[in-house]
Amino acid sequence: MLLLLKNNLIFNPTISKKLTLWNQNEDCCQWNGVTCKEGRVVALDLSEESISGRLLNSTVLFGLQYLQSLNLAFNNFSSVIPSELCKLNNLRYLNFSNAGFEGQIPNEMFHLRRRLVILDLSSSISSPHSLKLDKPNIAMLLQNLTEITELYLDGITISAKGQEWFHALSSLHNLRVLSMSSCNMSGPIHASLAKLLSLTVLNLSNNSMSSSVPDSLKNLSNLVILQLRSCGLNGSFPKDIFLMPSLEVLDISDNQDLMGSLPNFQPRGSLRDLNLSETSFTGKLPGAISNLKHIDISYCQFNGTLPSSMSELTQLVYLDLSSNNFSGTLPSFNMSKNLTYLSLSHNSLMGVLPSNHFEGLKNLVNIDLGFNFFKGTLPSSLLKLPYLRELKLPFNQLTGLLDESVMTSPTLEMLDLGSNNLEGPIPLSIFNLRTLRVIQLNLNKFNGTLQLDMIRRLSNLTTLCLSHNNLSVDIYSRNDHDPSPFPALRNIMLASCKLRGIPSFVKNQSTLLYLDLADNEIQGTIPYWIWQLEYLLHLDLSKNFLTKLEGNVWNLSSNLMLLDLSSNQLQGPLPFLPRLVNYMDYSNNRFNSVIPADIGNRLPFISVLSLSNNSFQGQIPESFVHASNLSLMDLSHNNFDGTIPKCFAKLSSTLRVLNFGGNKLQGYIPDTLSTSCSLQLLDLNDNLLEGTIPTSLAYCQKLQVVNLRRNLLTDKFPCFLSKISTLRIMDLPLNKLHGSIGCSKSRGEWEMLHMVDVAFNNFSGAIPGALLNNWKAMMRDNDNVGPELGHLFIDIIDNYDPKNFKDLLSHLDKTIVAKLAKIVANVPRSILDQGSSDTYQIDLSQYQNSILITNKGHQIKLDKIQRAFTYVDMSSNNFQGPIPIEIMQFKAMMALNLSNNALSGHIPSSIENLKNLESLDLSNNSLCGEIPRELASLNFLAYLNLSNNDLVGEIPKGTQIQTFDGDSFEGNEKLCGPPLTRNCSNIGMPTPETHQSHSKSSIDWSLLSAELGFIFGFGVFILPLLFWKRWSFWYSKHVDEMLHKIIPQLDFSYEHRRGQTCRTLRRSFQIRMLSVIHGGPNDEVM
Repeated sequence: MLLLLKNNLIFNPTISKKLTLWNQNEDCCQWNGVTCKEGRVVALDLSEESISGRLLNSTVLFGLQYLQSLNLAFNNFSSVIPSELCKLNNLRYLNFSNAGFEGQIPNEMFHLRRRLVILDLSSSISSPHSLKLDKPNIAMLLQNLTEITELYLDGITISAKGQEWFHALSSLHNLRVLSMSSCNMSGPIHASLAKLLSLTVLNLSNNSMSSSVPDSLKNLSNLVILQLRSCGLNGSFPKDIFLMPSLEVLDISDNQDLMGSLPNFQPRGSLRDLNLSETSFTGKLPGAISNLKHIDISYCQFNGTLPSSMSELTQLVYLDLSSNNFSGTLPSFNMSKNLTYLSLSHNSLMGVLPSNHFEGLKNLVNIDLGFNFFKGTLPSSLLKLPYLRELKLPFNQLTGLLDESVMTSPTLEMLDLGSNNLEGPIPLSIFNLRTLRVIQLNLNKFNGTLQLDMIRRLSNLTTLCLSHNNLSVDIYSRNDHDPSPFPALRNIMLASCKLRGIPSFVKNQSTLLYLDLADNEIQGTIPYWIWQLEYLLHLDLSKNFLTKLEGNVWNLSSNLMLLDLSSNQLQGPLPFLPRLVNYMDYSNNRFNSVIPADIGNRLPFISVLSLSNNSFQGQIPESFVHASNLSLMDLSHNNFDGTIPKCFAKLSSTLRVLNFGGNKLQGYIPDTLSTSCSLQLLDLNDNLLEGTIPTSLAYCQKLQVVNLRRNLLTDKFPCFLSKISTLRIMDLPLNKLHGSIGCSKSRGEWEMLHMVDVAFNNFSGAIPGALLNNWKAMMRDNDNVGPELGHLFIDIIDNYDPKNFKDLLSHLDKTIVAKLAKIVANVPRSILDQGSSDTYQIDLSQYQNSILITNKGHQIKLDKIQRAFTYVDMSSNNFQGPIPIEIMQFKAMMALNLSNNALSGHIPSSIENLKNLESLDLSNNSLCGEIPRELASLNFLAYLNLSNNDLVGEIPKGTQIQTFDGDSFEGNEKLCGPPLTRNCSNIGMPTPETHQSHSKSSIDWSLLSAELGFIFGFGVFILPLLFWKRWSFWYSKHVDEMLHKIIPQLDFSYEHRRGQTCRTLRRSFQIRMLSVIHGGPNDEVM
């Protein structure tokens, strides 16, 4: 009968270890996989026999009436479970795990006799086949299985809610093992689950429980294994569960909202394996953890120093404390003789790494101490460990030379010392480590010349990264005595290595994934073959001297996801649009064509697109609306004309950065932004845009930078932007904006605003103190700026952290992920992690924007904007009244420009509060009174311009104010003392101005009436000349100058006209003069 079963099964005889040996010459009870009792078959194990297809004649199998155990696990039947299964009345053990069965579990299976003890229908989450338990449901399956002790239903789609699946289990009092991971079940986890007192194993991982962990689980006194990984758990995890008397394995990892802390473990506790990774556990590590063998608390929020007791973990095998907030020095691990894996990366550990900390660790395979603050030299003991495969110490502060003699580890596969301060030549002994697969020595200070030909010794090498050192990599020298071919590389990173060409061997690298040759000395043509590398995903040839592309590549298919050709000398039309590309940068070249109208259709997956600083022309295509994944779009500094396309408003829900600055765009800015607007930076500067600032910008609640400078906008001050609490930079100069800048109290506050430029507009009225009181960020003390230190970046991707390849995939389109999975199917995970970390080291998730400011009397371009840089420019408007006292609260302010307005009154003595001020320009106003001595206390002041005001008195002595040039004070006729040549004794000390003297003129109008009559009578003869613009300006300037010389008591102010500074009569004095002429000197002047 069994031979008939064999003949009806389809299996691979080269893989089979049981069926292929069955033959009629032996007693079937002696066959491999067959167990008999009293001459009857009671157990049949056909697991892992590569059986495929349906059970063609199942009557043979299910006719084995005495069968008690049936194991068909790990085959590929690709069919439903046979309904005849119910005929096996004596069955006690059934294992169909990963057998390839699929579809709904048949009704007949629900009639299995009570005597079934172990049932395993599980399948792996990656299996293409899946079973369903819907109608009938889990309750019907289990109603007769009252004697069941082990139940494995992992991977079955059950789709039951908490009350439903728990109720179905509640009657299984003998249940010892319950494994229902990845079953699509929902929570909550019912507290009554603790009534299953016989449980030793409970695995509910990868279900959507979305609940807290009931405290009652601590009552499962026999529990040995508890696995609740990736269940959406929340709340606080009960501490008593850690101390359960029998618990040996606890895995609650990948529950980001689950909080808690570790208890003080008992000296002889049972817990051996602890996994809390990717949770929100906090606190310090307890001192007593001596019994643990496997500890993974990575990606949590633990802090403090590592306890000294860690040096006594003699049982430790696996330790992962990466991505926490640990600080202090590293304890010794030389007593952990069984340690195989050690990762402490991404913490704040510091100090020297003593060599004796790692001596004797003969079983250590993997060590990762990267992304810390370790100093000193590389411990020589690390490279002498006999079984070490991966050594990772990137992003530390290691110094010194790499000794040739220490590179002796015979099994080393990965050497990552990138981003340190190591120097000297790269030891040639590295190229004798034949097992090496990954070399990453980038971002150090290595020097000398390295012959690239040497990597031919390393036949297993897949990743070579030497970027950003002081190396000169020679691609031309070749050892003719070595016939070895170049290894099959996956990643080549040789940026900034003084390459003079593209290495010729790259042409034959058919499995190449990443190629980074940026910032070298490569000239000439990009070869056609580079686009034919089938698996190439990342190509960076930026910052070279390339001039053209070889051949026609317009319609060439490619798998490229990142393409950077920026900062070369490429010219002509747009060259290449890879369909799968996610990041494309052609900026800073000489391209000069019209962009194809269907570009948006050709780039369906594009997320980051930069074509800036070229000579592209024509209109911006509307087809960009189809590029629905766009996060960054930079078309700045080209010759685009026409209007802003309507797709801009539709894309605002995904776009983080939109930069159309420096073009010739006309018309209006669309006012139809989405209510879900995601814009963080909008830059439309230096165009020909007119009309108003769109009020729908208020929907962009994450906006940080708005730059509309140098356009033709004719709006009022955009008070509605105060509703955006994240706004940092408001750049609106050189427009035609007008009116007051006051805002009603009903508006929001500008909590983070620290750069404001409204210069060269037509704003008028007083500078409102109420508005300034809302600019809170400018009031902070820069001695304690905290997280505001550093440069301003725009996040293109939320929470982007390219520490591993999995994280990279999570930000890509599903179509690309599927393609990528096939390409890298055979690449080890650790190598992919290293590749993704290094490749995206330039951090494609962030964008820096430049901005123009007027500082210290000059217009400068800030390519990197400091978060702490605080700047206010309201120059060249028509602001009147005094300098508002509220502006003196801006302790963080570094530059203030109020020049070329009509401000009056004194310079406030509270200016001493601006202790970080480096540049102050108050020129060309009508400020009066003395220069306050408090101005001298501004120790950082490097630029000062108080010229062309009405300041009086002596310039404060003995201060740094006197170190400025006299030009800083010119045009204040009653100022005296150094650096001016005017002696104070010659003009006398001025009388302090009072309110009375300011409101009532001291000039004797009766004495002046004759002189004024003559002068204005003379004006009748030249009045026609005033209608000629040049003569008008000449007359105004020279007559005012003449009046000043004749009558120095007259009230003058200073204005900018046509780029020149001139002295003019104040408006109040002009009114008085007219009164004298027409009504006599005794008439009251208002």
